[in-house]
Amino acid sequence: MNEQNPPPSSPEARPVGQATSTGLDPKLAGLLCYILSPLTGIVFFLIEKANPVVRFHAAQSIVFGIGAVVVWVAIAILSFLFYQIAWSLGSLFTLLQTLVGIGFFILWVVLLIKGYSGERWKLPVIGDMAERLAASQAGAR
Repeated sequence: MNEQNPPPSSPEARPVGQATSTGLDPKLAGLLCYILSPLTGIVFFLIEKANPVVRFHAAQSIVFGIGAVVVWVAIAILSFLFYQIAWSLGSLFTLLQTLVGIGFFILWVVLLIKGYSGERWKLPVIGDMAERLAASQAGAR
């Protein structure tokens, strides 16, 4: 084999910004960060050391997943409490919980697509928090 042209699968053949410490394709790693958000985000955040885009998606997955769970639980508690006061108020919060759930699902699908595209797409507020988290951990190494 020619020494000047390494095989495409070797680490030397990948562009510097595309290398991952997991050995996965960066696009696949970005997608996997969101699959079971925040759990897969935590896994990739802990094992990915080389690729800043994958680390960003992992951090954003953690913040998004935890935020979604907190919002979902808060609305469920409010729905239960308002059902105790009046059936109609509880029904409104159940409808709100359904709409928020659909919104989170759509946002999750968009995050999967953006993660797979390799694009560093930031959610408002959450994206800034994730960026700081990824940068602070990268600097701590």
